[in-house]
Amino acid sequence: MKLPLLAGVLALTVGAAFANEPTSTTTADPAATFKSLDTDGNGRISESEARANPELSAGFSSAVSDRNSGMTMEEFNAWHASKAPGQTPTPPSN
Repeated sequence: MKLPLLAGVLALTVGAAFANEPTSTTTADPAATFKSLDTDGNGRISESEARANPELSAGFSSAVSDRNSGMTMEEFNAWHASKAPGQTPTPPSN
């Protein structure tokens, strides 16, 4: 009797943990990914917000023109497009 209860609690715990994860950078909707990473809603992804996504965090410095002001949606779209198979990353314009 305790085993089914334990299995149910475990399933709910794992589901709740994944519900708070940022959207993968491989999603078909970059705008949704950007919005999920922009946790303060200021329209930019800060370096600390980017840490929620290891892939973005690793490429953050080279993907933004100004690290202090954060990553714009335009910069995020360019970075996201560079992750598509067969694409090469392009640095942001200054």
